[in-house]
Amino acid sequence: VEVLSVIKTPVKRLYINLAEANFLCSAGIRVLLQYHRQLKAQGRQLLVSRTSPEIDQILELTGFRDTLVEKV
Repeated sequence: VEVLSVIKTPVKRLYINLAEANFLCSAGIRVLLQYHRQLKAQGRQLLVSRTSPEIDQILELTGFRDTLVEKV
């Protein structure tokens, strides 16, 4: 599902499944953070779920794991 179309709906939480991803560039992180902040300002959430080991490591190294990854 396209993220932009979901953001326009009244959904309270948007989960992005990155289980199949093995790379996330700085531009991708920037987009995730942009939408995370936009939804947070509206009282909503964007969370990354089911991270692959590679994505989990990238988010941990950049310091965004605690901000973006769903807590289970």
